[in-house]
Amino acid sequence: MALADRAPVLWIGSAVACSGLGMAVHTVREFGSPGVFAWETGLAPVVFAQVAIFVLWWHGRSARPTLSIVLAATGLFLLVGGAILSVLPLPFLPFAPAQTVDHYLTHVILGITQIPIVVIPLKLRRLDGLVNHSKGREPTQG
Repeated sequence: MALADRAPVLWIGSAVACSGLGMAVHTVREFGSPGVFAWETGLAPVVFAQVAIFVLWWHGRSARPTLSIVLAATGLFLLVGGAILSVLPLPFLPFAPAQTVDHYLTHVILGITQIPIVVIPLKLRRLDGLVNHSKGREPTQG
């Protein structure tokens, strides 16, 4: 695999790792170490889904445009739903979130760590489209 081929994999892989790390920090700070293994915290299923999508993205070049959007959507879901909405005392939430500085800080960390997985796949998707266009190829649909 050439360096030019490895770079996108490293960027996307790093974004997935950053997202998972942010989720892990949030989970441990909010629920303690046992929360890492509890499915109801959302850490395990979300990280599993992101890693699975990343592996599919890595090995399925023709599906990369679509999977890039899916990866970005998982990050956007965590950013909006996990980092922003779930910290607010909204009446439709099935829990009452703590309104403390520590809790807000935890959600700021979670939010910041989702930015790479929202931005990087979309940037790489756009760059790949520009490269395909400059080489006279039709961009992959997705």
